[in-house]
Amino acid sequence: MPSYVTNADYEEKDINPLRLSAGGEVTVGPVDRAWPGWVWASDSGGRKGYVPEEILEPLGEGRFAVIEDFDPTVLTVRRGDQLESIRQIHGWHWCRNADGNEGWVAEYLLTAV
Repeated sequence: MPSYVTNADYEEKDINPLRLSAGGEVTVGPVDRAWPGWVWASDSGGRKGYVPEEILEPLGEGRFAVIEDFDPTVLTVRRGDQLESIRQIHGWHWCRNADGNEGWVAEYLLTAV
């Protein structure tokens, strides 16, 4: 797994992120211009957030089936944290820190070691 060190502090403020399970359904809004490959989605419970478009399959009329679980957890990082990247999707890495915590980290916060 690629190793990185963080170059800045970051803490996510969203307290009710959109967590998806395979077999679920969402409606989709605009594509994120800053992060191509991510789309704005909302579930029947009113939760909203960006998700990678490749985990969605069109059903028609703006509805999409979720074909893969999606955990929206964003990892809180401090400058100098050592991380392992487990998966990368469209400019974001699913990382694990030294304490075993996992979550998404934006690529711009990472420097390869």
